[in-house]
Amino acid sequence: MLYDRIFAGVFLVLSGLVAWTAYYFDVPFQYEPLGPKAFPIILSIILAACCIWMMIKPDQNTWHPTKEVLTKIVIGLVIMVLYAVLFEEAGFIISTTLVGTIFSWLFGEKPLKAFLYAFVLSLISYFLLADLMQLNVPTGLFFGDF
Repeated sequence: MLYDRIFAGVFLVLSGLVAWTAYYFDVPFQYEPLGPKAFPIILSIILAACCIWMMIKPDQNTWHPTKEVLTKIVIGLVIMVLYAVLFEEAGFIISTTLVGTIFSWLFGEKPLKAFLYAFVLSLISYFLLADLMQLNVPTGLFFGDF
């Protein structure tokens, strides 16, 4: 129960930071009907509600994280920061493939299968986002004219 409340408290602060950052996010033009602020603010409100619920009513099972679990959590956080850093320059396909491969491998998949799953997922996701939803998804250096 203690770990649930610690987790919820950390993510409650994170949801506040996301909402604050999104609120002050300013773009010179609108390319979506609601603008770029709406989606992160909505997600931060949902995250905050879930965190408050988790603090009020934590899981009754006791969970004591092992060193292996804590290591995977830290690696996962580092990978997500790496994803944010690589996203613009490397583009959606490369950064998503890299991060998806590492996450799949981290949770037990063989490296080749992890790469293939992540690569196919990134290609499908790219075309769904760019073509079907017509969102501005960075192509990166390698796929600039793709």
